[in-house]
Amino acid sequence: MVAKKMMAMNLMVLMMMAMVVNEVRASEIFDVERGEKEGIGSCAKECAIKCLPHISPPRIVICTAFCIIACKLNPPPAIFDCTTGCANSIIKTYNPTEARKIDSIVGSCYETCKNNN
Repeated sequence: MVAKKMMAMNLMVLMMMAMVVNEVRASEIFDVERGEKEGIGSCAKECAIKCLPHISPPRIVICTAFCIIACKLNPPPAIFDCTTGCANSIIKTYNPTEARKIDSIVGSCYETCKNNN
């Protein structure tokens, strides 16, 4: 039972990292075409180093999502705090395990907070 749970967690982390790598590659190509030197790639690298020590895969996803928002979008503190509170509240309530759901929750909270402020 423990081995199956560990394997499932490892697969979830691998899927999340694959999604991040694909987004980084796509955005770096787009950024190079626009003539920008740095894009989400540099943020993702910093965030991966910062967030990988978290043990729980859902916590790695949450940390990475917040970190990329803070790094790339650089929102005002009120919007970032609102996003953090909103996402943590929803995640604690529903306890999603799928990386895409967690990322979607954080993105939705960010958009709501940005539109309300």
